[in-house]
Amino acid sequence: MDALTTAQKTAVTKSSSDRLRLLLLRYGYAEEIVLGWSQKELMNKYAELLAQWIEPPGAVRAVDSEAEKQRMAHEKELKQMEMQLEMQKLEQEQRKKNKNKSSRNRHYCMNRRSRDKNRI
Repeated sequence: MDALTTAQKTAVTKSSSDRLRLLLLRYGYAEEIVLGWSQKELMNKYAELLAQWIEPPGAVRAVDSEAEKQRMAHEKELKQMEMQLEMQKLEQEQRKKNKNKSSRNRHYCMNRRSRDKNRI
């Protein structure tokens, strides 16, 4: 416990036995062993881990806010590009549909005219 900062020492000494057990279980200690330890042993084992700067598996690390902002800006830019591409595809499909529709209308009108001529 001597290698710990005062804040770490305070955190260890104020932690309940249950809290220390949970923390040690996260580090991979067997439940049967941890349940058998006294408050003093729990504090010492946890203090050893803190002194070695060992993080439990799956621990959440601090995020660099500037790097996070850049990542978010990049993702936003990519999303906008995807949306623009999607809009272009939709517009192109719409133009294609309109072109087909107008050519069908033209074809229909031409056929109608020829039918009308034949009737006369």
